[in-house]
Amino acid sequence: MDNPFEAIDGRLRNIEALVLEILQHQRAGPKSMLPEVGGIELAQEITQLSKSRVYALVSARKIPHAKRGNKLYFSLTELQSWISAGKRFSGDEIE
Repeated sequence: MDNPFEAIDGRLRNIEALVLEILQHQRAGPKSMLPEVGGIELAQEITQLSKSRVYALVSARKIPHAKRGNKLYFSLTELQSWISAGKRFSGDEIE
């Protein structure tokens, strides 16, 4: 007679493998799944700013973007660099 726990053990191994795969995807982060170039939605996701604020920054030419016709385009790496360039240093880091 077969061991009744073998089937349960096999299923638990499958569940464990799936959980590990899910954890790896979570550790990669949602930003890794973002496209390199996108529209206003990409800018909102990266900057965490409202659509109207992003449009105001575009209008003032204070955020990196490109425009073709009526469509705005944003580069993921340019937005990340723009955010990093705005970093403020603490008093200890300035000295």
